[in-house]
Amino acid sequence: MKRFPFLHAILALVGGSFLASCASTTSMAKLDPKTDSVLQAMSDKLASAKTIRVKATRETSSGFYAGAPVAERATGSVVVRRPGQLLANAKTSLGARTIGFDNGTLTLIDHTSDTHSIVKASADLDGAVRQIQHTYGFIPPVAELLVNDPHTFLLEGVTSVKYIGLDKVGGVECDHMAFEQEGFAWELWVAKADSLPRQISVTHPNGEGGAPLKMSATMTQWELDASVTDSDLTAKIPSGSRAIEMIPLAD
Repeated sequence: MKRFPFLHAILALVGGSFLASCASTTSMAKLDPKTDSVLQAMSDKLASAKTIRVKATRETSSGFYAGAPVAERATGSVVVRRPGQLLANAKTSLGARTIGFDNGTLTLIDHTSDTHSIVKASADLDGAVRQIQHTYGFIPPVAELLVNDPHTFLLEGVTSVKYIGLDKVGGVECDHMAFEQEGFAWELWVAKADSLPRQISVTHPNGEGGAPLKMSATMTQWELDASVTDSDLTAKIPSGSRAIEMIPLAD
């Protein structure tokens, strides 16, 4: 099995997650009642759905990932079946990618370069996402919102919370909230009508002194308790695809 440099292997396969990681091992900040209510309602609604389909678009500042080519715009879809299955497909100007998680096995496929990687992880989505973030430094697309307990996952490591007010995303009225944690800040927009997240953005300071670097994802369509088959959740490795090794951060 060929070994690729860690950063290029991850980003060549993933093309950059829709969202940057919001997870950490530090304690959670104290929430104001409004923010807590909005987040809990969102989490309860998402967590109660046994299956989910969501479509999203992702936009990324040029240079968000230094030293690796990442498309500035991507479109994709994610299918989830709780507690331990997820399949994400993304299309960008750099090609198509697939990320599959099936009860403890993570599969990443780059259809353009005909490469793939398979690694072991925890059996449930929450544990697997934390483990992958800690070991490999990334989170699968929109996974922060699709884990079994979004409320807890999103707030890990948060040091500051602010309810900004009402705002619109794609014409939908949303509760807009802002969060800070070590090294970056992020914002979340949750629709008032159905408590579903419509947009999330992450901002990192630019180490070279330029404008802050930003990644945002807009969820364009949600289906809760959708009809999902085993085939919908299977990451199909194309014939002839070459296996590459995912190298942990520690290496």
